[in-house]
Amino acid sequence: MFTRRQSKLLEILLNHVQGVTGTKLAEYLEVSSRTVRSEIGEINRAWKDGNIIKSSRKRGYYIEETDLDAVRSYFLSEGQEKREEEVADRGWMILGMVLEAGRADIFDIGSVLALSQPAMYKEISRFQKKLLSEYQCELLRMSGDRIWIENDEAKIRQMLFRIIKNETHDRTRHYAWFLKTFLPNDFDQKEYEWIVKLVKEYFDSKCIQISDDNLYMIVSAVYITMIRNYQNHKVAASAETEPAKEEVQQFFRFLKEQGFDFDHGDRQVLEGLLHGFRMSASMSTQSEIDSLSILILEDFCHDVMEKYHFDLWQSQSFYDNILNHIEYMMRRMGTGYEAKNPILNEIKKQYPYAYEISMLMVPIVYRYKNCYIQDDEISFIAIFVEHFLENVNKKLKAVMISSARFSVNSIVSNWIQTNFQNQIELLEIMPKHSLEHYLETHAVDLVISIMDTFVHPTVATFRVDGIPNQYTLAAMNALVYKIRVKYRFREIIKEHFNQKTIRIYREKVEFVQLIEELSEALKTEDYIYDVNEFVNDVLQREVNYPTYIGDWFMIPHPLMTFAKKTAIGVGILKKPAWIHGREIQVVFLLAMEHKQNEQIGVLFEFFRHMAQDRSALGRLAAVETEEEFVEVLIHISNSLES
Repeated sequence: MFTRRQSKLLEILLNHVQGVTGTKLAEYLEVSSRTVRSEIGEINRAWKDGNIIKSSRKRGYYIEETDLDAVRSYFLSEGQEKREEEVADRGWMILGMVLEAGRADIFDIGSVLALSQPAMYKEISRFQKKLLSEYQCELLRMSGDRIWIENDEAKIRQMLFRIIKNETHDRTRHYAWFLKTFLPNDFDQKEYEWIVKLVKEYFDSKCIQISDDNLYMIVSAVYITMIRNYQNHKVAASAETEPAKEEVQQFFRFLKEQGFDFDHGDRQVLEGLLHGFRMSASMSTQSEIDSLSILILEDFCHDVMEKYHFDLWQSQSFYDNILNHIEYMMRRMGTGYEAKNPILNEIKKQYPYAYEISMLMVPIVYRYKNCYIQDDEISFIAIFVEHFLENVNKKLKAVMISSARFSVNSIVSNWIQTNFQNQIELLEIMPKHSLEHYLETHAVDLVISIMDTFVHPTVATFRVDGIPNQYTLAAMNALVYKIRVKYRFREIIKEHFNQKTIRIYREKVEFVQLIEELSEALKTEDYIYDVNEFVNDVLQREVNYPTYIGDWFMIPHPLMTFAKKTAIGVGILKKPAWIHGREIQVVFLLAMEHKQNEQIGVLFEFFRHMAQDRSALGRLAAVETEEEFVEVLIHISNSLES
């Protein structure tokens, strides 16, 4: 029988069969290395077959392969639950003994815990401070020889849910311990296991992947609701609130079918917890993700691009995954069930750059919600950012024109590695005369020159004059940003311009006919829902709000009708049409989804630049094929100033 810390230490070793250093164990347990050595000594002295934890200079601390099954059996045995209770557990036990009746005699509790009355006063006072500092709650009150709970039933249940959620993360066997502690006279292990089985089968039947922690947390909440009702602690239903999500309502219907008779007040309390869990097999950004979550992510992507020059929009899968996380993060913030990250400190140490980038989320959330997100939530964002930096981010490919002085080459290359390791991949260091031959067979985004006068005519060039300093760093960042923005134009063009929605008109065409034919093309490619509705909205908008940008160019789009997917129809008019008193040669018909999309902003910025460049419009009007149009558009985007 071991303390909770000793059990956690054994669990860590089970999950690291190759061994763990004492320093790492100290980080995981948030104690000193000396405490780790002491705990391992206690475990080895108490283990029935002698030393179970071995150590070596090469592997650190480890458990022999032949002993692993014995340790696993220990965690699965009933005896493990009868471990020696840590001092930290006494507060929970005191709370459990008060919960059923709502009040208790301090002397009676002291008798059960084998504590004197002065020791009980000290223990209760310590526990009250813990609840206040960690949960901002004054749940327990004490006066004389009495202790009682002062709160309504809804708040009591919410607090119990928060306590169990925070105190059990990544230790699923402790859920039963807390239930047994909070419901000492009514907890039934078999009944609890039956509910676990029911809820697991429900999620399996819906093809919903749910983590062990979330599964046992939901079961714990259902079990507490059931027992508190049995103990005649009723929740008064609050004023009408927004209806629960459909997936939550489905879960309540399932519980009712299984015989759980929860009233409206019970469901309201449970909804607050369940709202922060994924209760469906998939999530549609159109129907289930709040527009605020999209807005927050768009602001975050914009700020990361502006400050760190990383284009988070370049990966749709990354965008969708982090959007899902932000949605549930905002739900948790709204209901008070924010997530705890057990590896928070390790993330800060291992991924400091990703963590620093993730800090941009703090002022964004504060701007919209007037509250700060917890450090744990920031660390979860950092995991997504680190994955992006390691696996998604497209580094600019660069070569460096070398100096005759080796020391200067070394200084500059080390400077690039130190300051731009996530943004620039330095392919080669070479003399100037080798560059053109190299470019014939390699794609290069950037030439870095430490020769004062060299500038490449077609590849972006950055000249380093002397030893790099803070001004050099700022200039390089500006160039990286400019190159990335040009790439964004290129990628957006490839994504939203389809050759099958481009029409080249060699004869005169009326504006209405042009809009109808481009709309038909968008419908054929499944970008819009209904042609007539789309066309009518476009034409009505043009009556009141014409969309020409200068002469020769216009971007008609509906006012109220949204598309299945953002796309652009193109009309090239070899014989200009007279529209709104202007000769129009190029028409971009926009179909836009009903969601926040930063790429649309980039497109409009591109259109603004192009409308000011008569030669660019002339080149587009001169194309003869759809393929040529896309090529010319990309070439124009490359030449625009960001």
